[in-house]
Amino acid sequence: MPILRIQDIFANFQFYTENYLSILKNPQSYYQPVTDACIHFAILSEQKVYLGDLLQLWLGDKWTEHQEQQLQQGEANFWQPVQQGQKGNDIFIFAIQGQGVGKHAKALAWSQHDAQVREIYLDRVLPYYFNFIALERPKHRAA
Repeated sequence: MPILRIQDIFANFQFYTENYLSILKNPQSYYQPVTDACIHFAILSEQKVYLGDLLQLWLGDKWTEHQEQQLQQGEANFWQPVQQGQKGNDIFIFAIQGQGVGKHAKALAWSQHDAQVREIYLDRVLPYYFNFIALERPKHRAA
């Protein structure tokens, strides 16, 4: 199964949104790997995040929390939310790396505004992780 890149998903985002339900039902489509899509915490092992996971999280507005906020480049080349009330970018998180459950985390996110991957900070990590583990997935067929 080919590995998708985030750029490929957003180049064909209309296709994925139109075929969302069939992708969620089909294990072969659901479990399509996505480059760099994962969750990693210092206390937990790294978990892969698949195409079906991302579609559920994005289209269910679970990993798009920053979409109403603009981002500005901050220290260490990270992108951070600007004050609310300004016209925002569409930000779709696809990877999270935390230093522990109660600490800040960095995330990789696709910015629709400038069609690039951005590194951002997340203040709260647990809601993202809980949304991820609460996903309904089809049974993974053995290859």
